[in-house]
Amino acid sequence: MFKSKPRSFVLRKGRVTSAQRSAIINLWKDYVIEPESEQVKFAEVFSNQNPVIADIGFGSGDTLLFLAKANPDINFLGIEVYLSGIGSSLAGAGLNDLKNIRIINRDADLVMSENILKGSLDGIVLFYPDPWPKRKHHKRRLVQREFLDLSKTALKKEGFFFCKTDWEDYSNHIIKTFGASEEWSEKNIDALPPSYSEIPSTTYEKKAIREGRELTKLIYRVL
Repeated sequence: MFKSKPRSFVLRKGRVTSAQRSAIINLWKDYVIEPESEQVKFAEVFSNQNPVIADIGFGSGDTLLFLAKANPDINFLGIEVYLSGIGSSLAGAGLNDLKNIRIINRDADLVMSENILKGSLDGIVLFYPDPWPKRKHHKRRLVQREFLDLSKTALKKEGFFFCKTDWEDYSNHIIKTFGASEEWSEKNIDALPPSYSEIPSTTYEKKAIREGRELTKLIYRVL
């Protein structure tokens, strides 16, 4: 069980549109798995032995849907707590008849500690996690040594961890946290399949650029 710590998110009551609500009602059972504290057997969930990539906190699902469409022979596990983002992703998955997406509506800390079998992931994508910029809130950041240990356990050897952030202080924190462990090797984008270099800019990224924040890509592999 993951050691208790403050949540890395605030569960706000965001507005769920009628289209999102419709997708949740009609497509939930097709894409969402509810493992509670059980470990997920990906071969059964996806009905194949293909590699599995976890997309943590996928937001509106733009990246999740792009990667799933670009890589039909790879399975993608989306982990998200907000129903609005899940609704949008379900709508997109249904519209494109994507068979290689499954979603867990649960705190990523709990998913990684309770639901992921050892060595079952080929990669983890974590784009723009909440930076919790105030010093007193830094303990709420998702990327901590304990979470990296969980990630290493979940990943296969040479499995990758791909993170993006638009907050310099959080970028430095991530670099420091990975650098404190001898079990990870820093890489660049060329170490990943081409589709990861071709991910379209999201609305969030465009806003960050307009506001003058630098986007940082951080990629590590398990040794």
